[in-house]
Amino acid sequence: MMRSWSFAARLIDEVARLLRCLGKHRYLQETDHRIHWTVDHVLKDLPAFAPHAAAFKALTAKNADLDVRSRDPRLWRAATADDAIGVLTAFWSGGDDAIARREELVRLFQEHELPIAEHDAFKSNPELPPFPELILFDWVLLPIDQLDADRHAGVLAALEGSTEEAHPSEPIYQEGPAFTIVELCEGAPLGILEDDMTIWSDGPYEYADYVFRGVSKAAKLPEPPVGLRDLDE
Repeated sequence: MMRSWSFAARLIDEVARLLRCLGKHRYLQETDHRIHWTVDHVLKDLPAFAPHAAAFKALTAKNADLDVRSRDPRLWRAATADDAIGVLTAFWSGGDDAIARREELVRLFQEHELPIAEHDAFKSNPELPPFPELILFDWVLLPIDQLDADRHAGVLAALEGSTEEAHPSEPIYQEGPAFTIVELCEGAPLGILEDDMTIWSDGPYEYADYVFRGVSKAAKLPEPPVGLRDLDE
């Protein structure tokens, strides 16, 4: 079961620090971030995105049957945290360039008849993810039975009093919020999110909570993250 934690990250710089730190800690096994082709197309004037836009154009030229409106995994490419931060900066920064990019993204969706979600920014139903998601944030943490007694002593100590049923050999999966056209175009008016950033995690609550608190501290966020148990207190 996925549970959510909210992080005190509303400014672009705070979100950037959070995303980087989520991908750089001792409990991490792997990351898997993805960016949709429409984003690369809109940002093709930027050096970091131009090669990806060109590569996708070549892909469609070689595969005439590739439906750019589908869920074909080839429509998303692997990305780094810095790639994703570059997207958010390009769409959320103030100024005419950001406005033009948001308008171009809407135009591109209309041209290709891609569905434009109708939810409010960051308010989509987590049980029914909207389509298409334009940025995917996924992290995988080490299974409990792969934790080292010395290197990972913090989480192991936190787990000692857990009453939850654990599956020691299963990795811990974490994911960011859904980033659709709505979030890129309306998610951060004037470069500031209206609500705290939310990150989801499965696995034992104590494991995720310990890691998230460490990540928040490393990212130098003004307040620790808030999980469900904090709300119950």
